[in-house]
Amino acid sequence: MSVEFTESELTTIQNNVNNRWRNEAKEVHLADIEITKEDEDNPTLFPAAVWEDPNSTFIIIKLDDFKYKSFFYYLKDKRFDTGQDEYTDLHECTDKLLKAQADFVLTKNTKGLNVQLHKGTGI
Repeated sequence: MSVEFTESELTTIQNNVNNRWRNEAKEVHLADIEITKEDEDNPTLFPAAVWEDPNSTFIIIKLDDFKYKSFFYYLKDKRFDTGQDEYTDLHECTDKLLKAQADFVLTKNTKGLNVQLHKGTGI
């Protein structure tokens, strides 16, 4: 592995996680993930930042300097991503990953219900 997460990058991820789960501590851990890139035969190890909530495991992989990939697993066997292959901005990468998972959970938990979201004042 030629690249590693910097302390600043880990702080960026942790701040986003802390903002999402304000009332409970979620710690971001470092891991190594094996990926086989397109047009390559052998897998390569990449550093990853990983954290969990009760039903989801979140993963951000650092592919190179300022190059990230993100996805999450729901119930350990369903993999989802943001629809964007790579990011050059770590804050955006983390934010989009958290929003994708929140949207998925909201849709999953409200399936079959008539849900109306009201913004601002009034009914």
